[in-house]
Amino acid sequence: MEPLALLDGLEIKLRQLAAKADRQRADYERTIAENQQLKRELDRQTGIVNSLKDKLERSRPNAETEASAPASGLAEPRETIEFCLREIDRCLDWLQRN
Repeated sequence: MEPLALLDGLEIKLRQLAAKADRQRADYERTIAENQQLKRELDRQTGIVNSLKDKLERSRPNAETEASAPASGLAEPRETIEFCLREIDRCLDWLQRN
């Protein structure tokens, strides 16, 4: 092969490598941005979970003292807890998909 043909081949390969590096750099930056967004969402969801746990802990002593209350009074906290659990599951599913 002629030296000029070798140089042309090397130039083509270098351009391909540069293009590939650019694509990988863009993918990396996109992944970093997405990771930061997911961390923010996870922090938000963790805060919600902790808040709900605290609320549950505060309501437990009241539930024990209200044991003589009718069963219909206990349905509302149970529905709230079930709703919150469904929301947490929904958010976790979203986080796993994204």
